[in-house]
Amino acid sequence: MSASRDPVSPQAVAELIARRRMIPPSQMQQTVIERAVVERLLEAANWAPSHRLTEPWRFVVFAAAARQRLGEVFLAALLAKDPDADAYSRAKVAAKPLRSPIVIAVICQPSDLPKVKRHEEDLAVACAIQNMGLLATAYGLSLFWSTGSPTHHPLVGEFLGCRDDAAVIGFLHLGLAPQSGWPEGRRGAWEDKVVWCEDHQVQVPVWAPTQKG
Repeated sequence: MSASRDPVSPQAVAELIARRRMIPPSQMQQTVIERAVVERLLEAANWAPSHRLTEPWRFVVFAAAARQRLGEVFLAALLAKDPDADAYSRAKVAAKPLRSPIVIAVICQPSDLPKVKRHEEDLAVACAIQNMGLLATAYGLSLFWSTGSPTHHPLVGEFLGCRDDAAVIGFLHLGLAPQSGWPEGRRGAWEDKVVWCEDHQVQVPVWAPTQKG
């Protein structure tokens, strides 16, 4: 895949964005995902914007038996934090990587340039993940971004090659939607989240959290 100047239908892009879903890994099918498809997603991630072109995203792909090894590291992290964890908790955390056919660890490796700000690097990685999620949708796949425990445990970071300022951003579960079908999405009106300003008398109301029904 390479950059192209050919026109793309704005409507098609808008529909793709609106169709994207994060389906829980427990609902994904265990159908094997072709490596070529995963590689296309990773290439899409590489086209994300990054300030000063630092390209801070790094990925480790776990498939097949490698997912079990990742589960063992998750379990080690749990026991380091809670040596008395019960059998249920141990089994649950060790099985996390097995819930989807592909698990991708996402790492932010910030640039060492003096003017680069860390939050800009984290935001660039988030953009890379969004690129992946959109292309996954085009393939009929869902990309679920997990940031729960033990994502940020030092043992997990060390296992994934993180040193100094590098940090694990999360784990992406990739898989087919359940046989019940692609879930419908819900969003409030975008107009409720936008203030449009055109003249010198700018008046912006105090923002409030979105209310969920």
